[in-house]
Amino acid sequence: MNQSAGRDKMKKTTIELTEDQYFFLKEKAIELQKQRKHYSIVSIIRDLIEKDRQNWAKKSDRKS
Repeated sequence: MNQSAGRDKMKKTTIELTEDQYFFLKEKAIELQKQRKHYSIVSIIRDLIEKDRQNWAKKSDRKS
């Protein structure tokens, strides 16, 4: 799937984070940016969700 096609299907939403969660994600984004990877807090959250979704799909396939 190309990136623009994936973005067309995205929904805008908001989430509430604790201060600790926010600072953890902010530090992770800064660390990745130092490695010349252009990550934002939102991209990190998207990546974590996608990895979890893939793991869940694998677990569901094993149960079938």
